[in-house]
Amino acid sequence: MAKDYSQKKLRNASFKDEDLSYARFSDSDLRGADFTGANLTGAIFTHVRTGITPLNTVLLFVLALAISLLSGYVAMLAGQTVQTMFKSSDSNVRLAGIVTCAITVLFIAYAWWRGGSAIMHLIIPAVLLAIVVGVVAYFSGLGTGMGMLYLVLALLLVTVMFIVGIIARTAAGAVSNILFIIVALSGGIFGRSAGGGIGTVIMAISCALISKRALSGTKGFEGLKKIADFITRKFGTSFRNSKLTEANFSQSKIYNADFTNADLSFVNWANSKKFNCITDVTKMTVVKK
Repeated sequence: MAKDYSQKKLRNASFKDEDLSYARFSDSDLRGADFTGANLTGAIFTHVRTGITPLNTVLLFVLALAISLLSGYVAMLAGQTVQTMFKSSDSNVRLAGIVTCAITVLFIAYAWWRGGSAIMHLIIPAVLLAIVVGVVAYFSGLGTGMGMLYLVLALLLVTVMFIVGIIARTAAGAVSNILFIIVALSGGIFGRSAGGGIGTVIMAISCALISKRALSGTKGFEGLKKIADFITRKFGTSFRNSKLTEANFSQSKIYNADFTNADLSFVNWANSKKFNCITDVTKMTVVKK
């Protein structure tokens, strides 16, 4: 007789390598459960909830909150640095401020298009070029090199902001929008100036949009997606190496679930909601919609 685990709280429960053919898990809480290597042929998972347990969600939220506050502070520093450049009496420094703004806009657009490669293809070359120009200007007597120093500082701060901001989005999941609001507010509070506040708002919105593309699996965001996959493997529901042939996940909330090397042939996903799941698509030979 098939086992019945319907309407139960099975958080962090272990079903590793068990034979659960045609078992029923309808309306159960499977957050943090481990089904690694289990035989789940024909199992019923209708209306279940997978993902990270409430305790671990709170811990990740606190971590993401701390990262978000750091993001706001870094964005404020970047905004104030550019503002300082615009107010400088040195025309070379003011020119460097304009170049910094232009590169930042290009960076945001490129990051939206190609993901993390924007740092390698745009920011790093710009920083290296600025260092060379600054050193040459200083030792040749053509300038003080301060403009290039400010440019390097601003670009590095922008890069840090994007990295920590996207990590916060990945860790926070559904509550990430709240965190990005905190980013903007914290930057304004720390900055106490228009430059700092505007900088955080622009960066927070940009990080929010770019992180969504990263979590959707868009090409070019593989590095950022690995962060999300790590969180899922560490804290989510595991179906790794399990046999899920003809299993029924209809009407379920499938969040942070790891299906690596699972047999998903003929699985019914009808009207299910998925977020940040790891799936070996080569195993999905036929899937019911």
